[in-house]
Amino acid sequence: MSLRDRLMKLGVELPAPINPLGSYRTVSVSGTQLYVSGLGPFENGKPIVGIVGADLSLQDAQRAARLTMLMILACVDQAIGLDKIERCNRLTVYVRADPSFTRHPQVADGASDLLLELFGPDTLPARSALGVHTLPMGIPVEIDSIFELSPNP
Repeated sequence: MSLRDRLMKLGVELPAPINPLGSYRTVSVSGTQLYVSGLGPFENGKPIVGIVGADLSLQDAQRAARLTMLMILACVDQAIGLDKIERCNRLTVYVRADPSFTRHPQVADGASDLLLELFGPDTLPARSALGVHTLPMGIPVEIDSIFELSPNP
């Protein structure tokens, strides 16, 4: 089953992909690896904003991480097509959090759980989850990622 079919089976629609906000590429391919720049959560074309643990609950932040992963997939689809993706190898999840918030890995689960649903448990990516003071546009989550391209696109 294709990645697009798996998304449809889950009842998930990809958002409109975001354009770069500076001098960089959203998606870059080198050999069999696809690199996606740090992206954030958008809903109805607008960024979700807030500080996790202050303005946003853990559940809100997990939803923001899931929406961010959907944005990543939308940008990959625009750049090369979803059918060329074998799996996600690496995620770095930045969480804009109140200093007392310590559940960064659980926020990152919002993104990882979507990958689990799409690719299965044997292909979960390596991952880091970090707390940060600020992120662009005031977003609560930013994720950069590395995907492996399929040998048979």
